[in-house]
Amino acid sequence: MDYKIILGVVGGLGLFIYGMYLLSESLRKLSLTLLKTMLEKMTSNKIRATLVGIIVTAIIQSSSAASVILIGFLNAGFITLAGALAIMLGAHVGTTITAQLIAFKLSTVAPIFVFIGVMVFFLSRKDKNKNKGLAILGFGFLFVGLAMMSAAVKPLADNEVTRNFFLNFGKEPFLGVLTGFLVTAILQSSSTVTGMIIACATVGLLDLPSSIYLIFGTNIGTGVTAILASIGGNLASKKLALGNILFTVTATAIALPCTSLYLTYIPMISADVARQIANAHTAFNVVSTMILLPFVRFVVAFLDKVIPGQDYEKKEAKHLDKNLLVTPNLAIKAVVKEMVVMLSICKEMLGKARICTISYNHKIKNEISLDEESVDEMQKNITSYLVEVTQTELSDKQRRLVPALLHSVNDIEKVADYCEHIVILSQRAFEHDLTYSSHAVQELEKLFDKTETLMRHTQKAILNDDHKAAGITLNIEQEIDELTAQYKMNHVKRLAEGICFSDAGLVYTDVLTDIERLNDHLCNITKGVLHIGKR
Repeated sequence: MDYKIILGVVGGLGLFIYGMYLLSESLRKLSLTLLKTMLEKMTSNKIRATLVGIIVTAIIQSSSAASVILIGFLNAGFITLAGALAIMLGAHVGTTITAQLIAFKLSTVAPIFVFIGVMVFFLSRKDKNKNKGLAILGFGFLFVGLAMMSAAVKPLADNEVTRNFFLNFGKEPFLGVLTGFLVTAILQSSSTVTGMIIACATVGLLDLPSSIYLIFGTNIGTGVTAILASIGGNLASKKLALGNILFTVTATAIALPCTSLYLTYIPMISADVARQIANAHTAFNVVSTMILLPFVRFVVAFLDKVIPGQDYEKKEAKHLDKNLLVTPNLAIKAVVKEMVVMLSICKEMLGKARICTISYNHKIKNEISLDEESVDEMQKNITSYLVEVTQTELSDKQRRLVPALLHSVNDIEKVADYCEHIVILSQRAFEHDLTYSSHAVQELEKLFDKTETLMRHTQKAILNDDHKAAGITLNIEQEIDELTAQYKMNHVKRLAEGICFSDAGLVYTDVLTDIERLNDHLCNITKGVLHIGKR
């Protein structure tokens, strides 16, 4: 009998977890664009952020998945820490929707959902429709797994010793909270643990007090996912993970003395223990969110003291003032200044790429990714700004200048791309333990020196319309082209002599090519200053 119970619980739990995974992942994929749009529009408005957290988590049916997505957006700098904390509070409310669905006890019709899900998946040709099928299938698996668990543990309800063990959670609140926390931390899903609680309560193994204490623990346990997701992330993600734990622990500390209120009023809403547990879960999170939301600002200040320091942030456009559009000449000067800022970022990126080429650094790699995003964003802003400039009264000279500026902005963006790609190549070399020969390192250093010089003159040429500086860049480019060709020949000779190895050599030649193309784009800009070439 014992092995049948174990097999039933394990099999049912497996189906339930897999169903939760299918449902969550499929809904996330179906609504990913919507989720990104909603999260990107977050401001410091705490109430709106909380509502978004509720909606997002209700859609994807997983606060753990929501926290991982949220940390990704926080790492990317799309949202503030205060906004992320408010969203996380809302996510705790949104995840209670799962318990409410489970409480409907759709086990009888669950096989129909499984059949429909399978049919939709296999008969659909589009990924979008296949994901719909998987979502329906996951929904069916939830209730099939729940039914299996309930059927498996039902005989235990007749065993006095086992029943007393489970009911003991109601007599020992801290034991119940600790158990809920540990099981949730292990399974990484509060919804899964809630489903197990409801399954045990349905057959009489758990009463309402025991279930409530376990539910309190699951809310703390789900914060472990955010902690794991923040490992390797920036400081803001670590602050979010700690803030989430602080909120859940505080909410539980407030709720524990008020358990008698839950036991008094929750049974008045429904006589069904499954619905009572779901309602207690929802009430706990709604009330705790209402209490804690006003303190978000203070929690952020506390977290800044506990985890001091600032993350490396994206840079934003500074000179593109809309008020200047009425004076096209000043607007164009503003664009030129912004291009110089873009090129300054590229100059920093080149320095970081140089460091990573000789000695790879993951922190620098993350910084350069943010720099590249900054340049991309500036390119979009400048392009939009120049489009608005063309809609004003322009002289013939200004009208000819706008396309040249657009070309130059695109070239600067390409320079940033190549800087980032050099770092990606350096990461590949690092991960495969590839090293360059001393000759190759010296050659790269010389190329970086000349590229930095060319970039300085390019900045000068753009800012001051300096034809002399622009002419110097063309001479340097010719030197770089000749050196690159020579260095590639040197590399072939070193391969033949056994000084270099082919795997490291492939990365080396790719870096040479990136530097050469990077300089080509810089000289495209200076050719525009000189009014030659494609400008």
